[in-house]
Amino acid sequence: MKNTLIIYPSALMVMLTLFLYVKNYFDNLKAIKNKGVKFDYFKTYHGEVPEHVAVSRQTLKNQFELPILFYFLISLIVLFDSVSKIDLILAWMFVISRYLHCYIRLTSNHVPYRANFFILGLFVLILSWINFLLNIF
Repeated sequence: MKNTLIIYPSALMVMLTLFLYVKNYFDNLKAIKNKGVKFDYFKTYHGEVPEHVAVSRQTLKNQFELPILFYFLISLIVLFDSVSKIDLILAWMFVISRYLHCYIRLTSNHVPYRANFFILGLFVLILSWINFLLNIF
């Protein structure tokens, strides 16, 4: 039972990524319909696009950077059957930081606020890895 609790933050990260795929798809459709993007843009993703399309795409791409290390860590925690309260707290903190990072990016896109949540998530992930490594060795 204890090991399954760590799946919830991971599942929420997956939900965020899937949401961003859907949002990106509809942002692209809107841009094509409004003639803000030529369909050929999607062959190589080079050229001018409206800001909302670039932001949507970059936000989705971000889910395949730092979160990959989170998913790998969660997999190892489950594999080694080493879920602790600290692991759960840090996992939830990471997920919350990612949601806030995405929210800011998709709304105001105020870089200092966004950077603070990125740094928080990075710091939490580093602590999570340190905690895991200390617990298995």
